[in-house]
Amino acid sequence: MIDPLITSHPKNAHERQQAILLLLKHTGMVRVQELADIFLCSLATIRRDIQHLVTQEPQIRRYHGAIALAPDAAEQRFDDKTAFYPEEKEDLARLVVEWLPDRAVVGLNGGTTTTRVAAHIAQHPKGLTVVTNAINIAYQLAQADVSVVVIGGDLRPFNYETTGTMTIQGLSSLHLDWAILGANGVHPRIGITTTANDEAVLGQGFRQATDQVLIIADHSKIESHALYRMLEWSDVDYLATGMMAAPLLRHWPLMPEPVMNTRQTVGIWKMDGRGG
Repeated sequence: MIDPLITSHPKNAHERQQAILLLLKHTGMVRVQELADIFLCSLATIRRDIQHLVTQEPQIRRYHGAIALAPDAAEQRFDDKTAFYPEEKEDLARLVVEWLPDRAVVGLNGGTTTTRVAAHIAQHPKGLTVVTNAINIAYQLAQADVSVVVIGGDLRPFNYETTGTMTIQGLSSLHLDWAILGANGVHPRIGITTTANDEAVLGQGFRQATDQVLIIADHSKIESHALYRMLEWSDVDYLATGMMAAPLLRHWPLMPEPVMNTRQTVGIWKMDGRGG
């Protein structure tokens, strides 16, 4: 789902081009036809906008029928992303932690939403053990006396995560009950995507190490996609997202009745035919 604040009523070519750029930063990649549909203009107009943007923004890459940001450009700093949908992320984190079984071993990758999950685990430990590659999450949980296993590797300071061969090797020697993974895009055909190749490889490592995967993503990530595929749709067991995405999810291969919080702002959907 595309945030309407990004695409609402540009008055001229400059505003439309800035909206396109913001949309790219939000999703990582977008198709030319989709832009024409969003902004209610011709393909020729969108191509002129793209041509202008390419000359002004060297991080934009053109592909057949689509444009994307270079991987390093599409990735946002952790602190920049905390401003996006904080109340929804808080509701998602609270619901997921309440829903998890006691004494489970839970993997968390880095990100603003999974950091909120860690905050709720710190408040309600439930005997959980957490495995993470995010040093901010590990520190937060250690302060609350939660059992933590930190996966080593190359530290990426702007998002507090370790990645690389050492991280994957560390995961390969572990067994997790659950992996709670954040992502940049969630799409039933394209799968679960992210803006960085290292994060995509890490997500695959979590999938191999765990019994069940839950993707946690705010509603803006639904039917969005980024450059790197982290997981196939068939790799996922549950999806937690905001109820604002519910109209889209009706057409997805999901069980129809989600587990919802009391305010019915967020839900957890079981994949159709998957999950325990």
